[in-house]
Formats: sequence, C-alpha cells, structure tokens
Amino acid sequence: MNKIIVIGGGPAGMFAAIAAAETGSQVILLEKNEKLGKKLFITGKGRCNITNAGDMDNLFANVMTNAKFLYSAFYSYDNQRVTDFFERNGLRTKTERGNRVFPVSDHSSDVIVIIFIMHILNQVQNIYNRYKVCLWNHPEKMHRKTLSQA
Repeated sequence: MNKIIVIGGGPAGMFAAIAAAETGSQVILLEKNEKLGKKLFITGKGRCNITNAGDMDNLFANVMTNAKFLYSAFYSYDNQRVTDFFERNGLRTKTERGNRVFPVSDHSSDVIVIIFIMHILNQVQNIYNRYKVCLWNHPEKMHRKTLSQA
C-alpha cells in the first residue's frame, strides 16, 4: 500500500487527499490551522462559490496570465466534475448569475461537511495544528522538505 502525505487542508489539498485515498493509498493530510478549509468558510460571502458553470473557453478567457498552464488541470478535472462530486455526495447545488455555482443551502459549512465525510469514508487521517512544513531550494536538492512540530 502506498503511503501519501498531503500538505495543506485547503480545497486542493482536501480533494487531493480524497483522490489519493480512492486509489487505495494510506493518506495523511497535514493542516497548520485548527480545521480544514478555513478559508472556504468565507468564500462567496459565506456561501462558498464552489465553481463556475461556464464552458472551458469562457474559463480560459478569464485567466489573466498564462492560461495554458491550467489546461491540464481544467481538462482532467473540469467544473462539471466538481459539481458532480458534490451532487453525488449529497450536496445539492444551484447556478446563479455569472454561472457561479453555490450550495442550495447557501452555507459554506455544508461544502466542508461533505468533504470531511469523504475523508472519513476514505480513511484519510487529518492532522491539525501540529506541523509546520518548510520548503526551500538547495543547490544539490531542489524542494527539500522538512516537517517540524509547530
């Protein structure tokens, strides 16, 4: 069994942990704050703008610099898959002006709950408020990583 550590409990880290766990890997997610998705609670004025329902051309047109950098990410896990993930796991969504997608409940906490439930179901181990991760460049080893107790 692969053992994977995901660093950071923001949206990308939480989804990465779920994706890794779904492959059968043992996953630990390290988050420096006291809870996952801390910033998600305030997105969309507390309602959590989950994604944008616009087509890919529209999404790329709104990327200010180097849209090509995002092609791989956008096409491998597009906005429809994000919406499908939440709908499949019990969070009803709605699309509002500007193609912005929100939970029907208008509560960002409902988004966090769905992700947290998926962590439990996939046996992701979440560790909070405990580790600080330092990344730096070294002449011989790029991206050297260290973990220290916070």
